[in-house]
Amino acid sequence: MTINIDLFLHQCVDVYGLDEEMIEFVPKPHLALILCYPEPDELQLVMQSVYDDLAQKGASVPEDVFFMKQKIHNACGTFALLHAIAQNTDKLRVGQGSFAKWFEDAKKVGVEERSALLAASEEISRAHEASAKSGETDANPEKVEHHFVSYSNINGTLYEFDSSQSFPRACGPTSQDTLLRDAGIVVQEMVEKFGNCSFSALALIADS
Repeated sequence: MTINIDLFLHQCVDVYGLDEEMIEFVPKPHLALILCYPEPDELQLVMQSVYDDLAQKGASVPEDVFFMKQKIHNACGTFALLHAIAQNTDKLRVGQGSFAKWFEDAKKVGVEERSALLAASEEISRAHEASAKSGETDANPEKVEHHFVSYSNINGTLYEFDSSQSFPRACGPTSQDTLLRDAGIVVQEMVEKFGNCSFSALALIADS
């Protein structure tokens, strides 16, 4: 998706595994991890119960974290990418284009309003639609539900950004050097609960 970010200096690269050996192949510095996985009903229920428990304990959106709840159909991949970028604008050259304009406006409104503001951005909407249609293979006619989330380091805490929820989930301590490893531990916990839960991942990286 093209939203006026200097992709020659900052890009998403494939992550072929989240063990120590495979992480070493991912260029540094690591800014965020974007995860895509099938979302069977049982996994959805388990993750929802995790967030429900956190909500009962008073979890909310921290002041230093940018978060938005998805209200656009079939756009969790776009939201995962935008969440990854939004947490790292101090490290990315976001230019003066559609993303920069939307982001500045979005910071001024509440979590519930940001999705509508995104939908109102014609340029970003066109980029999302073009990206969705640009696959190299034809879509499988059978309905397969996949979900995207992202992980970022915010002041030493690893956060999971799931746009279907109402707040980001704090997953424990991390650093820029250990971001992928720490996110990998969180992902592995998910995989262990559901042995047939495969995933694919991208890392948002920047030039060192």
